[in-house]
Amino acid sequence: MPAPAKPAASGFLGLVLMSMRNLSDSQFASLVHWARAGAPTPKFSDPAYRVEFDIVRTLDEPDRQAMLVFLRGGGRSALYARGATDADIGSRKPVNVGPATPAPTPTPNPYRSLEFGSPTIGGAPAGNIVIFGGWAAVKRDGRSARACISFKNTDSRTATRVLFQFPISDDAGAALAQLELDRRGTFSPGIDIHGWPSMASWQNSQNRGYDENCAGVSTGVPALPLLAARFATYRIMRVEYADGTSWTPPTTPSP
Repeated sequence: MPAPAKPAASGFLGLVLMSMRNLSDSQFASLVHWARAGAPTPKFSDPAYRVEFDIVRTLDEPDRQAMLVFLRGGGRSALYARGATDADIGSRKPVNVGPATPAPTPTPNPYRSLEFGSPTIGGAPAGNIVIFGGWAAVKRDGRSARACISFKNTDSRTATRVLFQFPISDDAGAALAQLELDRRGTFSPGIDIHGWPSMASWQNSQNRGYDENCAGVSTGVPALPLLAARFATYRIMRVEYADGTSWTPPTTPSP
């Protein structure tokens, strides 16, 4: 029984492969770079323009994809499946040609986020001040730290001052450092007072209006507490109201 006939490369694919074989090494390298850059619209100034043009405009979709697979280092199987032979393709191996443009190395963020959360389950309000958002971060070199919050006065009185503290601790929960924010203003009942919602928004936005709800510290040399920091939380130490009254946390009685 005769063996089944093998498919032959289409006429257009054969012509494109012949044109590719006739390129110089530098022109072939240019063609490979073009394919690995996404096969953009060919440019007349490119020495391999004619082959690029034929791949994009002359070949049907299966032949085109087979050519691009080969040029991008995927081997010859896709071309074989389209009926091309080694004699059609030639001897050069595009897999040995490096990429046209190496991917840039991303710049690492100079800050890292700390796990930020309520000091108690449920985040009960203190002095009728409710925290509904916040974050904290330290610089990776241990030279600065930042904490920001969003809060609301749930009392019927207008608050004029809220004193916040932001304890920072390590993996074991041991206290390392503390930031403090003495926030003064007019905080009407039920009005959300927004700070930066995240470290990314603080770093990327040009609007610095939310800075009033942030506390920070900077040091001239790396500080070990900041290098070891892992968690951050908040405490409300004092609330003053427009009517002259104030609130402070209850003192825990001595045992």
